[in-house]
Amino acid sequence: MNRLLLIVAVACFLLSLAAAAAHAELFGDYVGYTACEECHADVVKGWKTTPHANAFEDLKQQGEEKQSVPGCVRCHVVAMDADGGFIDMDLTPELKDVQCENCHGPGRKHVASQDPADIVARPDEALCRTCHTEGQDKNFDYKVKSRFVHGEQ
Repeated sequence: MNRLLLIVAVACFLLSLAAAAAHAELFGDYVGYTACEECHADVVKGWKTTPHANAFEDLKQQGEEKQSVPGCVRCHVVAMDADGGFIDMDLTPELKDVQCENCHGPGRKHVASQDPADIVARPDEALCRTCHTEGQDKNFDYKVKSRFVHGEQ
């Protein structure tokens, strides 16, 4: 009887994890770069050549302790603190790295409507500075770096 209860408890726990993943994918506003790629293939191709496209791997290379600090992870994934944003690599691996939605905002509405008004067309320096702080990136120059965020086009 105790073994049966344990099996049921484990099954319920696993179902709750699956429900969390489904919520992030089905009900969240974040869609990941692959949804953007359907209409913006050249931009995504350029982005893939940038450090932003490998931001999570870069964090991993900085050491295990950085990967466990939410303040570090937050700047290497999509929308960690938002509904439907990055949860972890098991549940939302499609939202790792600094992707389109980090700068342009959640994409679900724009993907559905294809209306340019449903996305942030030109992110400003203040948005970049949420991660590129003086303490983290002393040499950050928005005017120079923003020209290469989609790769060299």
